[in-house]
Amino acid sequence: MNCFRPISRLLILLLAATMAVGNIDASGAKKKQPQRTMKTVRNEQQAERKSIKEATRKLDENTRRTEQNLSRLNLLDGEIRDKQIEIDRLRRSIDTIDGHIRQAADSARWLDGQLILLKKNYSAALRKMQGTYRNTSLLSFLFSSKSFSEAVARYRYLREFSTWRKRKLNEIEQASIMVRDQQQRLGSLNNGRRATLSELSGAESLLKEKRDETGRVVDQLKKEGSALKAAIAKKQQRIKKLDSELDRMIVAEQKRQERLRQEEAKRKQQQQRKEAQARSQKKSSSKTTSSPSEKSSSKAPYKKAAQQTGLAAADRTLSGGFESNKGRLLFPVRGTYTIVRGYGRTTHPDLPDVVTDNPGIDIASTAGAKARSIFEGTVSGVFAQDGFNKVVMIRHGSYISIYANLSSINVKVGDRVKANQDLGVISVDPQQGNRPVLHFELRRERQKLNPLQWVK
Repeated sequence: MNCFRPISRLLILLLAATMAVGNIDASGAKKKQPQRTMKTVRNEQQAERKSIKEATRKLDENTRRTEQNLSRLNLLDGEIRDKQIEIDRLRRSIDTIDGHIRQAADSARWLDGQLILLKKNYSAALRKMQGTYRNTSLLSFLFSSKSFSEAVARYRYLREFSTWRKRKLNEIEQASIMVRDQQQRLGSLNNGRRATLSELSGAESLLKEKRDETGRVVDQLKKEGSALKAAIAKKQQRIKKLDSELDRMIVAEQKRQERLRQEEAKRKQQQQRKEAQARSQKKSSSKTTSSPSEKSSSKAPYKKAAQQTGLAAADRTLSGGFESNKGRLLFPVRGTYTIVRGYGRTTHPDLPDVVTDNPGIDIASTAGAKARSIFEGTVSGVFAQDGFNKVVMIRHGSYISIYANLSSINVKVGDRVKANQDLGVISVDPQQGNRPVLHFELRRERQKLNPLQWVK
């Protein structure tokens, strides 16, 4: 180890000489180091702060742009699903119209054939009749009879022929009307088919535009890398905070309800005890002692009252009504809407890094849209939450519906609400093209449920 010490000293001397040479100019004079003043230090600090602020601004702007792109992607995905459903409906409608057109065309051909046959038979009958009385007049045909009975027979024949002729003319007229009606129906069906085809073509063009735009948004999101991950993490963090707050409120409400039930049970026990004491005193005035059976019967109500647990009768009734309407409950918004984010954990097919876990559904609606109660119940919570504006919770027995992202509300805690009652105005989302977007959840106490299995 000692043999390396001279070499280490030599390296140190060479390094010192190099540093000394760096401080000497071409004339051999030593360079003067610039003197740092307080002002210089302050300017450097300001420049550093400005640089950090600018970097933070760019990062925030990039994150906001990424959030907008993610929201736009969700909206496009929802609109594409809706448009595909519309296209499938239009195609089924065209298939149905084609079936009706085939039936109408077959019916028109058959009716036209029947009309031709009626006219042919009628013409043949007229020709035969003309041959019978050889172009003579009707009176000559009658008076040329050889006997009175023949004249009566000829008269009856002429009358029956006239009736038959009128009937055949009426049949021909009715057949003509049916042919015209069937032809008009056929024309109407063809017009409807052309209109549906035009609508289908427009829907397919719009679908292609949205898919092209989706591709551009996906390409942009793929380039944003870390900003994309940060935006997803921020969104999930907001959802987690809302989830925690909802859990906290539900637990607090459960404790409060349990305390109220216990207090009510205690009050009933005290009331029963007082009534029992009053009965006992009344009996003691007529009897000095009471039988053992009477004592045991007086204690029975206490035991029964102590065993009362679970939901109150009204809550049990409301829960039963809610459960029986599964799949038929009102949708939380009126009019047209688009589900921009579904329930549960999903991975975007084009962006493997975009994995979201949604405890409810996000619904984009039209301007001025309001949230409405899906079923009767009691408002159990109203609060504000970062990223979700105002939130309303409604209890339906053991079930709870949650309406988040409201800009204004019409109810307060404790209010009884009816099904279809307006709860508040849905806040617009700039990241969703300024469309109102409602975040809706459904729970059985703290257990999360898929709302799409309950509402329609």
